[in-house]
Amino acid sequence: MNNNDLLNADYPIPDPAWDYAQIWQHTQQAAAQLQKLLAYMAEIENATPETDVEIKLQFDTIGQSLNTARRLIDS
Repeated sequence: MNNNDLLNADYPIPDPAWDYAQIWQHTQQAAAQLQKLLAYMAEIENATPETDVEIKLQFDTIGQSLNTARRLIDS
């Protein structure tokens, strides 16, 4: 297994009993969302208020996934 395999959103959690399984899943979700955001941004020629709103919304979603992973570590 290489690091690119771990970045693939379809990569299965190796072992649900693994201590980091839930954290890995939320982090993987954030990585997939970030890739989606980067693809969206690459398609934008000029910034508009609408695209700014969409980018902020996607950042919020990514942040929620990462915050969930962070809370799992703190619990």
